[in-house]
Amino acid sequence: MKRIVFVISLLFAVACTTSDEENWNFKSAVIESFETVLSGDADYKLGYATELLIFEHYYDETYGSWCGFAQSKCYDMEDASYENQYSVYNEKAASGDHFLLYYYDTYHAENNQPTDILCRYYGDYKFNSVRLCLSTFTYHAIVTGSNAFARPFDEGDYIKVTFIALGENKSEGESVEFYIADYRDGKRFVATDWTSVDLTPLQGELWGIRVRVETTDVGEWGPNTPLYICMDDLTYSVTI
Repeated sequence: MKRIVFVISLLFAVACTTSDEENWNFKSAVIESFETVLSGDADYKLGYATELLIFEHYYDETYGSWCGFAQSKCYDMEDASYENQYSVYNEKAASGDHFLLYYYDTYHAENNQPTDILCRYYGDYKFNSVRLCLSTFTYHAIVTGSNAFARPFDEGDYIKVTFIALGENKSEGESVEFYIADYRDGKRFVATDWTSVDLTPLQGELWGIRVRVETTDVGEWGPNTPLYICMDDLTYSVTI
């Protein structure tokens, strides 16, 4: 119901705009580089929102735990500890100074509390690409075995990122898979450069995009690998 009311309000607002604003109903080749300046001296903040998209996050005040999306400008490639969880394993963002960090928490995802990329308006969205890179925390866990729970990757191991188009009422549709770390079939690939991923199958009248991350290093209590993924330069077009 809220979505229907919002669409009606949007249509009324569009009908009342000036001729200059009428062109807003079509956005071609939008590039989200997540460059909104962080407040004060902060190096990161939880959650992010743009004119057209909302990047959700969850925060538990009791335990100080979180999951979902966070904006960051942290580039420490040496500190392999949890205290450095907001850093990308690269000297810079794909463009600009900032990027998004995505932390996938299987507990919340499996208990119907996903943190999605939501479309603000009802319209035809066509996602084109996004650049991905490993976080420092994740990189050291799978390459050097620095994490107390995770083991270094060996033959057959991987981290897979899946982007899923969400239709009406967040029903899952088309998907795109990318192996951001891949030790299968003799490969030793880890995404320490910003790697472009094709998202063109994700298009239509979307509610948003769901992101899942999985690893082959799984224990009794779930994934041992810290499932942090860095994102930048999300490109898409939209007709409202």
